[in-house]
Amino acid sequence: MSLLFLLASFFLCQLVLSSFAICPRDQSLALVEFNHSFVVDASASLFCDKQSYPKTSSWNMNKDCCSWDGIICDEMTGHVIELDLSCSQLVGKIDSNSSLFQLSHLQRLNLSMNDFDGSHLSPKFGMLASLTHLDLSWADFSGLYGIIPESIFNLPNLETLDLSYNDQLNGYFPKTKWNSSASLMELNLVGVPKCLWNLTHLEYMDLQDNRAKGPLFPQFTSGLQNLNTLRLSNNSLNGEIPSWIFSLPLLSQLDLSNNHFSGQLKEFSNNSVLVGVDISENEMQGCLPKSIQNLVSLVWIILANNQLQCPSSQVTPEPHKSKIT
Repeated sequence: MSLLFLLASFFLCQLVLSSFAICPRDQSLALVEFNHSFVVDASASLFCDKQSYPKTSSWNMNKDCCSWDGIICDEMTGHVIELDLSCSQLVGKIDSNSSLFQLSHLQRLNLSMNDFDGSHLSPKFGMLASLTHLDLSWADFSGLYGIIPESIFNLPNLETLDLSYNDQLNGYFPKTKWNSSASLMELNLVGVPKCLWNLTHLEYMDLQDNRAKGPLFPQFTSGLQNLNTLRLSNNSLNGEIPSWIFSLPLLSQLDLSNNHFSGQLKEFSNNSVLVGVDISENEMQGCLPKSIQNLVSLVWIILANNQLQCPSSQVTPEPHKSKIT
C-alpha cells in the first residue's frame, strides 16, 4: 500500500512540475548575450532609492532562466514577460543590434538607474509590442539628434512610460502625431523637454524641470480628456495661462509653479473638479476670478510670489472648502 502511495505521489509531482513551462533556450541565450554587453560598476546606480546590486551575477545557463534574478516568465509558455534590472550597476551600450530586442514577449521592462553611456534610444523598443510598462529613467540614454523615437509612443499596449532624467534627451519629439489609439495612461518626462500630441488616454503627465520655454498652445494637450494630473513646474513657460487648461474635464491636480506666466487668471470652468492648484513663483497680476468660488472640489490653491494685488475680500471661499496661500 505504501509503495502505491509513493508511486502516486511521484507521478503527481511530475505532473505538477511539467505544468510549469521552462524558459526557451533562445531567450536564455538572448539574456546572456545582453548581459555580456555590460560591466558592473557600483557608481552606475548611486542614486537608487533602494539597495543596488548586480542582479545579473546570479544568471547561470545551468539553471532555468525563469529562476534568474530580475526575471519573471509566463507560467504556461515559459516566455520571459518581465525583466527588471533596475539598480543593477550596469555600464555599457544598448544599440539596435542588442539581443534585448529578441525578447518579443516582454510586458514589463525596467532598466532604470543604470549607466547606458549615452546610448541612442533605439526605435527597436517599438518592436516590443507586448510592453505595458517601460521604465528607462536615470539611465543616461540619448536620442539621435535628440529625437525620441516615434515607435515607442506607438506601442499598442503601453500604459506607463518613464524616460525621466535622461539629460541628453533634450531635442525634439517626432513631428507626426502619436498613435491616438495607444493605451498610455502615465507619462513621466521630468528632465525631458518639448510638446505632446494626441495622447488620448493619458491620465498623468509630469513635465517638471524640462527646460521647456514659450507659451502653452492648445495643441500642447490636444485630446487629453482623461488627464487628472498635470505638473509643469520649474520650467521657463511664459505668456498667459490659457483658459482651456482649466477646462480639462477630469483635471484635479495642477502645478504650474516656478515659471514666467503673466497676466490675469482666466475664469475657471463651472464643471471643474480641481482639488489642488499651485501657480506660485510666477508673474501673475490682477485679481482672482470670482468663479473660484464655484470650485466645489477645491481644497487648496497656492499663489505665493506673484503680483496679485486685489484685496482678499474680493474672493471669499468657504474656509472649510479651500485654502488660499
